[in-house]
Amino acid sequence: MHRLIKRLTQAAETLAVLMLIAVTGLISAQILAREVFIDGAPWADELARWCGLGLIFLTVPSLLLHGAHVRVDMLLNLLPARARHRMDILNEALTVAFCVLYLVSGWLFLQRAGRFSSPALGIPNLIYYLPAALGMSLMLLVALDRLARVLRGHAPSEPAGSQSSGTPSP
Repeated sequence: MHRLIKRLTQAAETLAVLMLIAVTGLISAQILAREVFIDGAPWADELARWCGLGLIFLTVPSLLLHGAHVRVDMLLNLLPARARHRMDILNEALTVAFCVLYLVSGWLFLQRAGRFSSPALGIPNLIYYLPAALGMSLMLLVALDRLARVLRGHAPSEPAGSQSSGTPSP
């Protein structure tokens, strides 16, 4: 399962990089159109916003998988190993709970907002918010994987840049 999650996060990260390139191109084109041709394209702003939303939500699962997210551990490092392990379990369980809460509230939000479309492109909101839902769903899988690792007594994640074969390291 860890290997599948790793592949999915790599695919999401690749898509996020493509979205970053698109944001850069769209904003550059919009600046050129406004400054040189005195004309703007509202669709470009909206598409750039959508790509920005996507690149954030599709990158977060990879950061969590590799333990590259922000973690303030100054006080945690002062605790004995057993207490630190319990705090890791609590942290991973709270991350799972956050993901579930986000997905449930997102579903409730889209029950109403899903009937509408974006103003400039006319993209249905179900599609517009799809990167957020996919990214958070993938983050939930990563968080569950991390929780399982911690419950088995392993570190919550592989170090950033690790080329592990998917087997947990102690």
